[in-house]
Amino acid sequence: MDPHPQSTGVFMALRLKPGDDPVAALRLAFDGAGVRAMAIVTCAGSLTRAVLRHANRDAATVHDGHFEITSMVGTIDPQRHHLHLSIADGVGQTFGGHLLPGSVVYTTAEIVVLLLPELAFSREPCALSGYDELVIRPLRT
Repeated sequence: MDPHPQSTGVFMALRLKPGDDPVAALRLAFDGAGVRAMAIVTCAGSLTRAVLRHANRDAATVHDGHFEITSMVGTIDPQRHHLHLSIADGVGQTFGGHLLPGSVVYTTAEIVVLLLPELAFSREPCALSGYDELVIRPLRT
């Protein structure tokens, strides 16, 4: 098996509106795209609520306030996703973690994703990390 399978890509642009949940919107876009692999390319926007799981923590932390999205990256597969978000508050303090459902867009979230039609992403147990990790498989046509 090719250790680094490749795919052509199709870009999709989303503009989320006030009150939208970025995770729900990305899942909806993924489900409607008819692919089995998607990656986040970029995101600019703002949130009034950020639901994050910080590094080496089991539980989510809810941050309420006004935050600028400084970065969002990650991958989405048919069953799960692995999204990281960095945000900055009104004095420029920046923090981030795993983006979880329940976050709320303040003014907008402008997101560009890359659909990878020749790949299938999934998550499987990894003996090295002890977690379910990304598995990339080529789709044969």
